[in-house]
Amino acid sequence: MPAKRRLPLKACVKCKALVEDSVDVCPVCGSREFTDDWDGFVAVIDPEKSEAAKLLSLKQKGAYSVKVR
Repeated sequence: MPAKRRLPLKACVKCKALVEDSVDVCPVCGSREFTDDWDGFVAVIDPEKSEAAKLLSLKQKGAYSVKVR
Protein backbone atom coordinates (compact mmCIF):
# COMPACT_ATOMS: atom_id res chain seq x y z
CA MET A 1 0.00 0.00 0.00
CA PRO A 2 1.48 3.42 -0.95
CA ALA A 3 2.29 5.95 1.76
CA LYS A 4 -0.52 8.35 2.64
CA ARG A 5 0.14 11.88 1.31
CA ARG A 6 -0.59 14.69 3.77
CA LEU A 7 -1.36 18.26 2.95
CA PRO A 8 1.17 20.72 4.45
CA LEU A 9 -1.45 21.72 7.02
CA LYS A 10 -1.99 21.31 10.74
CA ALA A 11 -5.24 21.49 12.69
CA CYS A 12 -6.01 23.73 15.64
CA VAL A 13 -6.79 21.49 18.61
CA LYS A 14 -9.38 23.95 19.96
CA CYS A 15 -11.48 24.89 16.89
CA LYS A 16 -10.22 22.41 14.22
CA ALA A 17 -9.25 25.16 11.75
CA LEU A 18 -6.68 24.02 9.20
CA VAL A 19 -3.67 26.29 8.78
CA GLU A 20 -0.29 26.10 7.07
CA ASP A 21 2.55 24.54 9.05
CA SER A 22 4.27 27.93 9.41
CA VAL A 23 1.35 29.51 11.35
CA ASP A 24 1.95 29.93 15.10
CA VAL A 25 -1.43 31.38 16.21
CA CYS A 26 -4.81 30.16 14.99
CA PRO A 27 -6.52 32.95 13.01
CA VAL A 28 -9.96 31.69 14.08
CA CYS A 29 -9.67 31.25 17.86
CA GLY A 30 -6.19 32.49 18.84
CA SER A 31 -5.00 29.13 20.17
CA ARG A 32 -1.36 28.05 19.91
CA GLU A 33 -2.10 24.32 20.14
CA PHE A 34 -1.94 22.40 16.86
CA THR A 35 -1.73 18.79 15.75
CA ASP A 36 -0.66 17.01 12.58
CA ASP A 37 -2.96 14.11 13.48
CA TRP A 38 -6.25 14.99 11.76
CA ASP A 39 -8.58 13.39 9.21
CA GLY A 40 -10.92 14.78 6.59
CA PHE A 41 -11.77 18.40 5.98
CA VAL A 42 -14.63 20.65 5.09
CA ALA A 43 -14.31 23.96 3.29
CA VAL A 44 -16.82 26.56 4.45
CA ILE A 45 -17.44 29.42 2.01
CA ASP A 46 -20.62 30.90 3.47
CA PRO A 47 -21.20 29.78 7.08
CA GLU A 48 -24.71 31.26 7.18
CA LYS A 49 -25.91 29.13 4.24
CA SER A 50 -23.80 26.01 4.80
CA GLU A 51 -25.54 23.02 6.35
CA ALA A 52 -22.12 21.50 7.14
CA ALA A 53 -21.09 24.66 8.99
CA LYS A 54 -24.30 24.56 11.00
CA LEU A 55 -23.81 20.88 11.88
CA LEU A 56 -20.22 21.53 12.98
CA SER A 57 -21.04 24.89 14.67
CA LEU A 58 -18.62 26.81 12.44
CA LYS A 59 -19.11 30.57 12.34
CA GLN A 60 -16.25 31.67 10.04
CA LYS A 61 -15.35 30.72 6.49
CA GLY A 62 -12.25 28.60 6.01
CA ALA A 63 -11.01 25.02 5.98
CA TYR A 64 -11.65 22.83 9.02
CA SER A 65 -10.70 19.31 10.02
CA VAL A 66 -13.52 16.86 10.54
CA LYS A 67 -11.59 14.82 13.13
CA VAL A 68 -8.70 15.90 15.36
CA ARG A 69 -6.91 13.31 17.47
